Amino acid sequence: MVGWISGKAIRYEIVQDPAVIVDECVNAPIVGEKAPRIHGGNLREAAQRFDLREKDLVDFSSNVNPLGPSRAARSAVKRCLDRLDRYPDPDAEELRKAIARYFGIRTGQVLCGGGSNGLIHLIPRAFRPRRVLIPRPTFTEYGAAVEDSGGEVVPLLLTEKTGFRIDPVEMAFALKGMDMAFLCNPNNPTGGLVTRGDMLEIAGYAAREGVLLVVDEAFMDFEERESVLKEITGFPNVICLRAFTKFFGLPGLRVGYAVAEDQLIAGLRRHQEPWTVSVPAEGAAIAALGDWGHIRKTRELVETEREWLRDQLRLLPGIEPFPAAANFILFKMVKGEPAALVKRLGEQGFLVRDCSSFPGLNERFIRIAVRTRRENKGLIKAMRKVLLAP
Repeated sequence: MVGWISGKAIRYEIVQDPAVIVDECVNAPIVGEKAPRIHGGNLREAAQRFDLREKDLVDFSSNVNPLGPSRAARSAVKRCLDRLDRYPDPDAEELRKAIARYFGIRTGQVLCGGGSNGLIHLIPRAFRPRRVLIPRPTFTEYGAAVEDSGGEVVPLLLTEKTGFRIDPVEMAFALKGMDMAFLCNPNNPTGGLVTRGDMLEIAGYAAREGVLLVVDEAFMDFEERESVLKEITGFPNVICLRAFTKFFGLPGLRVGYAVAEDQLIAGLRRHQEPWTVSVPAEGAAIAALGDWGHIRKTRELVETEREWLRDQLRLLPGIEPFPAAANFILFKMVKGEPAALVKRLGEQGFLVRDCSSFPGLNERFIRIAVRTRRENKGLIKAMRKVLLAP
């Protein structure tokens, strides 16, 4: 088999064909405590807790495009209203074609589903891995999906002193004895980015160990040049995940997709329930992919505001922000009471994400989304008010 590592063609053998994992893997007992299913963006609960109206809350706990969906996507949803009495296409054929055109890949390499989270749970259910490597801290649904399918989560602990960076060489050793590995890139909630070259190197290590590598690029639309999605042709052991949730601002419609070699996609499709993408979701997603003005405006806004927000955070007492490559920033509150900060910000109408529910982090780590300049200024002003209070 020929693949690409660090820009060079290499030849390797797949020790274990990932497509055969369905037949060779058996259920293993759940090991350890199940990952907590706590997520940001619950406006209804926050409004009740802080005795505010939902419309008065600015949600920095949910890292979704601050511009919201594009006008083209909104218009597409309206056009779909006359088709609500019909079943959606079970294969989401038109959306798969649109995604294939967008990236210059084959339609057969694309599988659509109800958000990337649905696909995250589908993959272990389809391939039944015994042991799955998952970095910590990272998105907790990976662990939940593995445990739900009867697999064992093997954590790869990322350290604060390295900025929670994933090292390809350490990853190579950690992959030994694994059946599957999940990598979130850029990583949620740390914001760390594995470069394209390093990720291809990791993919090569995984191939030699017969490990199915799942690369979740839910936030990669903000850093497209580092994506490995177009490289999966050289790696029949890699599944790349994307969603229309974060960058395209469509969390309410629940639509995501997996990109992999045809054989892996066919294996996933056999285990997927029908009609996972609704008629409005498919229409909005297709329209969003074609709205290049909104895409360009989103990237420019997030890049500018992310740097401004990090600079402002550095000026606040006791706040240490980490490098960020997506539309959110993780920071550590090195002194003071983090719970009090979260509570007092909420009382002022600003919701932030307490990261203590992420294994590997504690209550001193807080994640905030990158929003518009007006909203970012409001948050910084509120934080300054709390931190500098006598």
